Amino acid sequence: MTAALAGPAPGVCGPETFRVCEWVYDRTGSNATLASAADWLVGRPLAIVGVLALGWLARLVIRRLVARGVNRLLARGHVLVPLRGSFGTGKASPRQPFSDPMPEREEARRTTRARAVATAVSGGLSALVWAIAVITVAGILGVDLGPVIAGAGLAGVAIAFGAQSLIQDLLAGVLILLEDHFGIGDEVDLGEAVGVVEAMSLRETVLRDLDGTVWHVRNGKIDRVGNQSQVWSGAMVNVQVAHGADVQAARRALLEAATQVAARPPFADEVLAPPELLGVEALDQDGVTLLLRVRTLAGRQFELQRALLEATETAFTTRGIPLATPHLTVRAQFSPTTGDG
Repeated sequence: MTAALAGPAPGVCGPETFRVCEWVYDRTGSNATLASAADWLVGRPLAIVGVLALGWLARLVIRRLVARGVNRLLARGHVLVPLRGSFGTGKASPRQPFSDPMPEREEARRTTRARAVATAVSGGLSALVWAIAVITVAGILGVDLGPVIAGAGLAGVAIAFGAQSLIQDLLAGVLILLEDHFGIGDEVDLGEAVGVVEAMSLRETVLRDLDGTVWHVRNGKIDRVGNQSQVWSGAMVNVQVAHGADVQAARRALLEAATQVAARPPFADEVLAPPELLGVEALDQDGVTLLLRVRTLAGRQFELQRALLEATETAFTTRGIPLATPHLTVRAQFSPTTGDG
């Protein structure tokens, strides 16, 4: 409803009243008391109900539009699909993509991100809508909002100053979810905290490391993320052979052992590419270090790495290739002593 201009009831139904005041004034023979009472008992309540109804409707529309927009935005993101290889013969066949273009895990991650981001955005916009509705209702009731707004502004500045870290955490949480830095079930390195993500919120991320310790990390304190669970991972094997050993024989033994491990279950369905012998990684006083990498599904690299180490030890022992042993060099210096005699 809109306020009526002063018409037939000057001083009674003015700019701050509603049309019901003018209507009652005209129908009751210019009864100012009834017109004023009707304005307060009918006109203003109806106006307040209308404002609240519009606020509720705007909130509903915002939630639906934001949810739809976020889903479309995230759906446009490029989904990396790992390629599958077969190593049953020790040679990689032409790799084919997994049958499901959007694995269930990735779909669950996308759904979780969309729900969290939509909740955060729609929550902020809904708060703005209700704030406008409260200001409008106060205006309908004739409340002078000048001092209230001034006091609220000062209080808001004080609260914002005191809650800087909370605001930083919330904004960082929205960006982490929107950009998909990591999700629940991912194994991540957040600096001092390393482990599997067990829970996420807009304020913090909860990790559990290998010994069971639960880490609560504020999102605003996450400066860098190392995610070992997205699309594919690499099982890295460093083998150090002794000086004087046949390096070429060690290379062949290491590659054959890795190929055999990649060809047997369950790794045959998880390894994404033939083992890569990257060559000599280091050379020091203890021996020569060879580096091997095998690409596998995300999160499966550690089990594969343990199997590779076991097979490598067996292959080297069978072929008589000596592994390096640490050398300790002790140097002693004696000072000649002089005697009186």
